[in-house]
Amino acid sequence: MAESHEDGRVARGQRTREAVIDALLALYAEGNLTPTIEDVADRIGRTARSVYHHFRDKEAIAVAIADRQLRLHGELFTARPIDGTRTERIAGIAAHRAELFETVAPARRSALVRMHLSPELQRQQTSLAAHLRGQLAQTFVAELEARAADDAELTLDLLDLHASWETWERLRSWQRLSVDRSRAIVEMLLTAALSDH
Repeated sequence: MAESHEDGRVARGQRTREAVIDALLALYAEGNLTPTIEDVADRIGRTARSVYHHFRDKEAIAVAIADRQLRLHGELFTARPIDGTRTERIAGIAAHRAELFETVAPARRSALVRMHLSPELQRQQTSLAAHLRGQLAQTFVAELEARAADDAELTLDLLDLHASWETWERLRSWQRLSVDRSRAIVEMLLTAALSDH
């Protein structure tokens, strides 16, 4: 009987943890990028103390949100190299980044608010940026290898900039362009960066 009670307590704790993450993601999506623990507690009908019982601090919450994103959208974060003609690879990268960035946008915007305070968020973002740059290097390896070393590095820098979150956020949030138009612009930028000199 004690084992069943313990199992139930663990299951309730897991449900509460998931509810906290759900609440945070919902608040981010609604535009509240800096919700308080009280905001989260109110959303899930618990006390702030209960939330802190399941997450020791905001770093632990950041880790849990990242784990959730990886669990739900692992294929997007894997960011495998793309095959095909140059045009197909460019379109594939633009489509992948559009889907990835639209999926993570609310959580990413919130993370940026706290980035300077959070070693964990800094580590996550540095790792993802390096991974996405690696995807570009592998996807366009033929084009990069055909260039002199300095030119290849400059081209990769341009590709990385054009396919970055910062470019996507500028197009979507500041220029208020649609997903389709933003994706088309990213394709044009990548095409220009890879054009033969």
